[in-house]
Amino acid sequence: MKKVILFLIDSMMPDVLERCITAKKAPGLQFLMERSQYIPDCVTVFPTMTASIDCSLITGVYPDKHKVPGLVWYDTEVKQMFNYINGTFPVQKMGIAHCASNVLFDLNERHLSKDVKTIHEVLEENKLVSGSINVIAHRGHKQHKVHMPPLLDALTTFQLKEKVSGPTIMSLGTLVRPDIFRPVMWSIDQTAMRGYGINDTYAIDVLIEVIRSGKQPHFTLVYLPENDHKLHKSPQNAVQHLANVDKELVRFLDSFSSWEQMLERNVCILISDHGQTLIGEGEDHNISLNHLLSRFTIHSLGTEVTPDIDVVICNNERMTYLYAKDVGTRKEIVDAVVVDERIDIVAWREEDTVIVRCGGSDQTLRFWRNGAYPDAYGNSWGIEGDVSVLDVQFDGELLMFDTYPDAFSRLYGALFSQQGYVVALTAAKGYEFLSESAPTHLGGGSHGSLHKQDSLIPLLIAGASQKFGLPARLVDVKDFVLRELGITTAPGQR
Repeated sequence: MKKVILFLIDSMMPDVLERCITAKKAPGLQFLMERSQYIPDCVTVFPTMTASIDCSLITGVYPDKHKVPGLVWYDTEVKQMFNYINGTFPVQKMGIAHCASNVLFDLNERHLSKDVKTIHEVLEENKLVSGSINVIAHRGHKQHKVHMPPLLDALTTFQLKEKVSGPTIMSLGTLVRPDIFRPVMWSIDQTAMRGYGINDTYAIDVLIEVIRSGKQPHFTLVYLPENDHKLHKSPQNAVQHLANVDKELVRFLDSFSSWEQMLERNVCILISDHGQTLIGEGEDHNISLNHLLSRFTIHSLGTEVTPDIDVVICNNERMTYLYAKDVGTRKEIVDAVVVDERIDIVAWREEDTVIVRCGGSDQTLRFWRNGAYPDAYGNSWGIEGDVSVLDVQFDGELLMFDTYPDAFSRLYGALFSQQGYVVALTAAKGYEFLSESAPTHLGGGSHGSLHKQDSLIPLLIAGASQKFGLPARLVDVKDFVLRELGITTAPGQR
């Protein structure tokens, strides 16, 4: 049985991938592409942000099941905001120890629902070995010690002493080191300036060493983050950024006696988590939420959410969650934001129904589960109102989604992943949201929205014994991998 290696390349986009190969700048990707089932329009999760997507990748379900709504979100029951390290200034205001605990411990041990099983849990319950390299969502059955670097230990006031769960072979930068006979040789890629090993080079170093050690898991998930960081700053150099990722993939391929040998021994899958949208350069391309909500009492980062607070803002770049204190305030908030044409969609839930409106318009659409209209993924929906709000078509047999891929399931997944009077906003193309201390990317790239520019990702599968089902979604990757490894999931394993 072949082993499976899944590379998660942050912000890899199909058009950039194809241009990079055409320009002869990506020999590794070209080698794999020529031997792959290539799917350029796989649909990712909403919000198109790393935390919710990573959790869906390892669980095979949308956020309404795994309960991690985004990269930044607010728990109305415990009255706490969670930030899995997005933006230097928000992290400083919320507290470095708090946010570090969110991403290192809370995400996997507390937030990720115990009602769903991760791919690592399923594999190891079936007597196979699983591995994770640099992925923030990694829950498994083994407890791993966290090695806090002195500087990070001091910044977090020596509070973070818990162990983290993960698969048998796990690496999280230099914080969690894999159990192999020989450690990775020290390099600058393990220092603070390189994210303590949360970078492409160190991830490939670890993968190569794990394979050489003779302890390669049956399945290994490897996260390569640097393409995303660079696209945020200089999207005009997208082809070169991906070419740099390819250099690391070539290092991995070169660790075998031949590239063909790698595919003889492994199924190699490459996928992205989301795309990116170019943000305009003018200040008006930042949609100021504080301005739109100026008549409401807005929560300040790092402070307690008191009864007088009308709204908590959780900014996820090109999408935002607004948490209203009550149903009346939610209606007023919707009325306040929907007038802005720079806002693409405004969505919220009422009982079992999702309501969606367009920015700058009176158009309204309502939809709910288990209705008369089936989609291509085996779901059925009830619909009332103006379907043009989400560019939905019905061909007489199936619902068709274009501008907003798999729109119903993805919006439903986000809004039913949490409690409270929450409103989801997405920005129109070229815009992103501005709120207290949040990172912005004028003239750069950003993501988070439901739009297909942020939502369609490439999927390459080389060396597999089966074809990936179409239309393709990121949430279907887990079951594909399990089948490739001879495991058929039972309902309780989902």
